[in-house]
Amino acid sequence: MNRKLIIILLAILALLLVVGCNTDESSQDVEAETTSKDVLYKNATYDIVVEKNDDWELKSDANTDNLNVILRNGKSQAIISSVSSDRKFAAVKKELKASTKNIKIISEDNNRLSYQSTLEDAILTDVYFKEHNSSINLIIIFMSPESAYEQAKPSVKSLLKHIKQL
Repeated sequence: MNRKLIIILLAILALLLVVGCNTDESSQDVEAETTSKDVLYKNATYDIVVEKNDDWELKSDANTDNLNVILRNGKSQAIISSVSSDRKFAAVKKELKASTKNIKIISEDNNRLSYQSTLEDAILTDVYFKEHNSSINLIIIFMSPESAYEQAKPSVKSLLKHIKQL
């Protein structure tokens, strides 16, 4: 279990290293709406809304220079983060690969990178790149234990469909 936590923390650290500062605004208009039937998370500064999805719940929202939202679904976690629209996914993938050790690349294409930790309690990670608006792109990272990965796939696809512009 400690190895899983270490892998998750390494993935989060890698993500935070990858995302650069892309906003000069000092205050963020953030709402985590738990009373709304339609919205799980909304942030006007980043022009993002995550529509309510029965599978996912809001775990945390960090107040940083970038969007950093963590969602949870059972044993799986999702991190939604922002990068400048100038950043291309090829560069982000290169930085992720360079900063993450003990992984095996499963697959990659223009908008997705999938890898697995090589430790005993393997964590499978899918990183999606989504062009969001004229000023930011989104990096969406899904992490699941190998034993729960196949079961989590429908929830991952569902959450990707629920991330929209305001």
